[in-house]
Amino acid sequence: MSRQRILFVGGTTGGGVATINNEVTAIFRTAGYECRQLDTEGLKQRLPVALAYLAGYLLLVLEILRFRPRTVYLQCAQTGYLHQSLFLLWAKLLGRRTIAHFHAKSNLRESCTPGQWRRIFFSRRYIDRMILLTEPCRRSLVENGWGKPAYVIPNFIDTSGLPDSLPPVREREQLLYLGRMDEEKGIFDILEVARMLPERPFVFVGNFADKDQERTFTAQAGALANVDWLGPMYDRRKYEVLARSRYLLFPTRRDEFPMTLIEATLLGCIPLVTLVGSVGEIITEGFNGFFITPGDSDALAAKIAELDARDDLQVIADQGRRSALERFTSDGVRDDLLAIVEQS
Repeated sequence: MSRQRILFVGGTTGGGVATINNEVTAIFRTAGYECRQLDTEGLKQRLPVALAYLAGYLLLVLEILRFRPRTVYLQCAQTGYLHQSLFLLWAKLLGRRTIAHFHAKSNLRESCTPGQWRRIFFSRRYIDRMILLTEPCRRSLVENGWGKPAYVIPNFIDTSGLPDSLPPVREREQLLYLGRMDEEKGIFDILEVARMLPERPFVFVGNFADKDQERTFTAQAGALANVDWLGPMYDRRKYEVLARSRYLLFPTRRDEFPMTLIEATLLGCIPLVTLVGSVGEIITEGFNGFFITPGDSDALAAKIAELDARDDLQVIADQGRRSALERFTSDGVRDDLLAIVEQS
């Protein structure tokens, strides 16, 4: 059959939402669909936010008139939902079918103000299908009267760039933090653990949230011979660092569906992570990772020592890898994604 045209709207560089946007586009392109992308985050990097949205709406209209897609597929976040979802209002006014891939918190109803909740439900008027990351999030919409088709597609990655072979867990010495370099993510907790375990190498990878935190971190890390900050890394370089790490340390105060946890388990790196947001959808205590408490560096250091003494670390790493391959990869979600669009 003749494949339809899809216009994808969302960021193409940066964090997890952009990663999913690119991966979803790649799945449909590989399946034979005609695809184009409107990079809304790129506009915001070049223009003030208000102007970026106005320019984005105009470009969307022009792209619909030129490309004539059957479907407009939007990646949107809970923050700024109204302005982002309006891309689909314009698409619906121009007669397109619309899909929102909503990166929302699992406790959506509780995390919204009444005004935000009303705006989300108003968008039913111009959104044909909604994709959520977790079943609790989908249920919170449906049980409160969403009324339109809603589906669950968890975050996922393309495995084609992963290393072909992985070193055994016991051969890995370094302990890794990978993510945004931010106090609320626990980077200073990990520095404190590095002081307690001077014989173990600690590696940090990521961009700093702001210059003040960068100065504070580099001053403290500079006094520790066992700490390295490698800056931001992407794709193969990032995967190579994960494959050399025994544990991923992630004592975050706030997160939703960290892609880093999926990448770590796929590469045999065992996550020690705070049970926040939808982390419980990815990690099961003792099966493919362990839960820790943010701010408790003594307990984290003790947990590392306890795990080092165990003889089943390879079993845990292997279980994590198998689970992630089944649930959080392009191959695992491809058929469901294609079905959602073909039914729309």
